[in-house]
Amino acid sequence: MSSVNLLALPESVLLRVFWFLGPVDLFNLCIVHPRLARLVGDISLWRHVDFGRAPLSLQFLHKFVKFLGPHTLSITIHGFVRPSSRLHPKGKTRSKCISEAFLTSLKRRCPNLQELHLHRCFIDASTTKFSTLPASLKKLSLRGSALFNLPHNRVVVLVASPFFRLEKHLPVLEEVWLEGCGAWLTPSDLTLLLSRCSTLQDKSGQRQVTLESWSQTVGLA
Repeated sequence: MSSVNLLALPESVLLRVFWFLGPVDLFNLCIVHPRLARLVGDISLWRHVDFGRAPLSLQFLHKFVKFLGPHTLSITIHGFVRPSSRLHPKGKTRSKCISEAFLTSLKRRCPNLQELHLHRCFIDASTTKFSTLPASLKKLSLRGSALFNLPHNRVVVLVASPFFRLEKHLPVLEEVWLEGCGAWLTPSDLTLLLSRCSTLQDKSGQRQVTLESWSQTVGLA
């Protein structure tokens, strides 16, 4: 059986094959051959970006920003939070947290981003604000993520909530997913989301904030 030289395949075939690869595999192809590196930059491969379930360091994530652009519509990132994790990351904090600089780069590079899934990510609320997210977002998922360094008085002071004025910065937001976030969420946070963000209700009046045990606390059920 004769072998097939990958570089001998037409670009249309290679792009079709690359479409089934994840961002990390595509990135690794860049160092194999200049022709493959050029094809990896094709915008069709970076419309819906899912980094998979393996957590990546912030330094490594920054290497993918150059592939993103107005063509990018959704991004999914899995972080370092585990069921046994505390609210604060251990070890080298900066490499395990989603930084404001990274979110700002997404805002600058991806003006048409519609969905951002930050699953099980550490987020330092004292330095990273949701106001740095792209204004085009329609869906924000924080499933299992841990916000730390939150103000202690946000239970009674709405201005201290991480969701304060979210409707101003994300005017077309339609869905917020907060499963597994009960360790840091407060009823005030959720009340603020539902009372200020009118876009979180569809035409039937259904509230598009999805979470678990907190639903009865704020009357979502």
